[in-house]
Amino acid sequence: MRCKTQFESLCELTVVVAVALALSACGGGGGGGGSSAALAASPKASTPTGGNAVKASCTDCSAIGDNAYSGSGTGIWQGANASQVPVDIPLSISGLNGQTVTLVLTNESDAEVAMPGLVLRSTTEQSILANKATILAKDGTGTARDAISEFNRSGFAKLLDPSTKPSSNLAKSALPLAVYVPNDQRDVFLYDYSRRTVRLVAQRRTSDGMTVNLWVEASELGSSRVTSELADRMADKFAGAGGAYDMLVQTGGPLWGPHNVSGLLSGSGQPIDIFVVNFDRNSQPYGLVGYFWALNNFVKGSGDLAYSNESLSLYLDSESLYLDGEAGVKEMATAMVHEGMHMQNFYRRGVKMGAAYSFEPWLEEMSAMMMEDWASLSIDPSHNAIRDTRYPNYLRDADSYSCTLTVWKPCESYALTGSFGGFLNRQLGLAFYKALLTSTGISDSANVLDSAIKSQRPDSGIGQELHRFTTASAGIIPLNAGIAEYSMPARNEGGFSLPAIDPLTLGRNNRALPQAVPAKLEKLASFPAIRSNVAGTYSETVRVPPGTTLSVVIN
Repeated sequence: MRCKTQFESLCELTVVVAVALALSACGGGGGGGGSSAALAASPKASTPTGGNAVKASCTDCSAIGDNAYSGSGTGIWQGANASQVPVDIPLSISGLNGQTVTLVLTNESDAEVAMPGLVLRSTTEQSILANKATILAKDGTGTARDAISEFNRSGFAKLLDPSTKPSSNLAKSALPLAVYVPNDQRDVFLYDYSRRTVRLVAQRRTSDGMTVNLWVEASELGSSRVTSELADRMADKFAGAGGAYDMLVQTGGPLWGPHNVSGLLSGSGQPIDIFVVNFDRNSQPYGLVGYFWALNNFVKGSGDLAYSNESLSLYLDSESLYLDGEAGVKEMATAMVHEGMHMQNFYRRGVKMGAAYSFEPWLEEMSAMMMEDWASLSIDPSHNAIRDTRYPNYLRDADSYSCTLTVWKPCESYALTGSFGGFLNRQLGLAFYKALLTSTGISDSANVLDSAIKSQRPDSGIGQELHRFTTASAGIIPLNAGIAEYSMPARNEGGFSLPAIDPLTLGRNNRALPQAVPAKLEKLASFPAIRSNVAGTYSETVRVPPGTTLSVVIN
């Protein structure tokens, strides 16, 4: 399901509040003394032996040794605590002349850990704060979104008849399919069970022969709403050569096809229906902009099945399409890709592999946003969903870092999972993404992602890639620093193009930083702290929780 939050809309209008408050400045001229972390409240820690426990973790960069910075540019140092207890890691890095030091703690383990105490002081670093209520604001459809997501993931299995032997052509699903022609009308049910009348206004044939019907709610047709020209544009963006449909199939296979599951629509001859309707009639764009609901893939029956539209279908909000000009058109074209991936995931994983192999919500949404990333420039050369929306929102939300990757909500999870997915796309490429989509024999979503990462980078995994991503983001590591494993360069392969994403360009004036230290660092989450205007030798002892990596960025 694709949603554009009120927070995203506000951010795109630059309606954010700048507050001059961030994390403490340490170090100083010459001797580099400065305040160390306040550790009294933390569990008893061990201390590493052998001097400085961090190592320079980049080559051809400004980390010219484990204890030395070159005086300009970006350097990265790293120390990992693989033990079961906190470890005090002393830092001593010379050669600074006014740089910012960014510390990033990334919990790579599968359990939350106690955070060390850190002193917070005012600095000249600006922090962009967004009202938490705005970030998490619901648009009145949150419950429906969650219900649809849960149905697509596992709820659908409850409607399958375990007493019926599998068959790909059962009774009603074997009946002749209804054939529609332009200007035909029909009634459909929406997510809220309301009934709407729609008209077929555009019909296309894909390169592999599948019919695509684009329907518009009859009352939404008109010169100031959805025109025939706008409907044709949307149909072409989905079904035209090289459009959303072709890219989806090229990446992850068919959106529907043969199966042995009773109660579902036939696996052959189904058209794809795109229904453009006014979801909430509030005269505003965005909020819930689109959805795929697998209920409609079922043959009509009793109970919830009475509301099946018996249609392989995507649903788009008409007001989001026409109330924000070209920006709305871009948003809805991207939504078709996003919802198309949900449709494909349902068939490939839920139907063919079984409900146990459906992605958990965080990976389901992440996979759909990664597809947006791969497809965006082909649909509109001026727009990339991750570069232009998800990643800027990640940087603007101070809570992004401390959110656990593998739990959907209460954070602004679209920003977190979408941005990390964009990082993985650029680091590991199309083969990685295809491995993620088509993996077999693994039911746990975290293991699915970990396996896909290892297919391209055997010595890595979720935790390692997450600490590189959070370090690059919190440390505002410039793309032109050329530090390969901590960057998001442009990528072109298999007919897809990903634009470069530069944390410096996007985060220079828009980076938010946490305003308080949490009691716990969640699993697969991170926490950044900065020390501004450090000269001479930077010295500090940092308590690193178990299973956590400390990254130090100086630039």
